[in-house]
Amino acid sequence: MSESAAYGFPGAVGEDLDLCFDLLGWFFLFDDQFDARDGRTGDALAVCQELVDSLRSGSPGGGRPAPVVAAFTDCWQRMSRGMSDQWRRRTVHDWVDYLAGWPTKIADRMHGVLPDPASHLRARRRTIGARPLLAVAERVGHFEVPLLVWCSSHVERMRIATCDVIIAMNEIHSLEKDQAGGHPNLVSRLMCHRGHSQAEAVRQVCGEVRLSVESFLELRSGLPHLAQVLGGGAPELHRYADAQASWIRGYHDWGRTAPRYTTRGHPGDLGLENLVVRKPS
Repeated sequence: MSESAAYGFPGAVGEDLDLCFDLLGWFFLFDDQFDARDGRTGDALAVCQELVDSLRSGSPGGGRPAPVVAAFTDCWQRMSRGMSDQWRRRTVHDWVDYLAGWPTKIADRMHGVLPDPASHLRARRRTIGARPLLAVAERVGHFEVPLLVWCSSHVERMRIATCDVIIAMNEIHSLEKDQAGGHPNLVSRLMCHRGHSQAEAVRQVCGEVRLSVESFLELRSGLPHLAQVLGGGAPELHRYADAQASWIRGYHDWGRTAPRYTTRGHPGDLGLENLVVRKPS
């Protein structure tokens, strides 16, 4: 997890890097609860609703929150500290959209729905978590993209391209893990709906990576004109684009060697032991 944080947020140091590490640890632990086979899915969905409620109200509900809720609340308080109300509102929206994507995914799985590749991609755009992580990049980079610029269709297309690159790479990196666990994967969806062999499906997903990267780079080249038309925000806009590029390249490098995807003989789900730094004996 520490390597993932360093790859994704290369400029973060000190307490900012600690926040990135803690939040990514939370992300992967939370994600893996929905892939569990030991009955935890129902509890995870209840926690998902508790997290949505806490984000909307600004604090955890009454009583003692579940540990995963308390951990997220701690991260959210540190993440939002010093940021503007506009940033908080749009970031809450991104978090809620991420959390709300999980019940749909679980309901489809429970009812045996096998989405086509386009539907699978739309669902993954919500649950991949890239949009909240780009908000984290603003926080640890100590800048904010002006709202008018952030809301532009040009910047939104850049975010979609970034999400799609990370999704496609993740589908390749996690293919064996997903096959072992019986979980949906874009490669398997292409094989099922379009009759591709696995090798053909893998090549197509790799092609999607290239197309999305090309789209991102083309959009990035147009940022000076966008800033000029919208009347400012050029420094923040370029830093935001750098943050997206860091995640694209960082996820590529991290995912190729992460034990989460390379370890054989177990499903690769993250456990608490993966977050413990053990001192040499």
